[in-house]
Amino acid sequence: MRKLRRRELLAYLIGAGVAGTILVFPFVLRDAALRFFLPGRTVPLVPFFLLPVLWGGWNLLWARRQPRMDIGAWGASLGVAASLVFNLYLWSRDAWFAAALLLVAFLPVVYYLLWHLVVGPLNEALGVEGERVRATETSHRAL
Repeated sequence: MRKLRRRELLAYLIGAGVAGTILVFPFVLRDAALRFFLPGRTVPLVPFFLLPVLWGGWNLLWARRQPRMDIGAWGASLGVAASLVFNLYLWSRDAWFAAALLLVAFLPVVYYLLWHLVVGPLNEALGVEGERVRATETSHRAL
């Protein structure tokens, strides 16, 4: 089993911390939508509480793999997956509605911005990114 390094643990905490901080917004939006747009309608409880776990794991994977793509695009790909899973969840609960498809276009954009403007800079500031760059520079200096 691979040992979890400090940098990867920090990556998990950054992702989970950012998602946990913004977690209040989905709950407020859900409450407002139920109160003003869907009064009296029962809507299944969406497991928003899993977002910090997903974001933390996704950022840990970013730190471990260091893919050659922008971190915003990495976050947007999580947004695509999350929006598709959310639509499938609503469909499985017989609560799906056509406007939920807008989430497939909207959520990746929001995730891109959050990962590009918040998670990425935090990763850089706290030393999560750059290990691959430092290792490459060191190997080039040795040559």
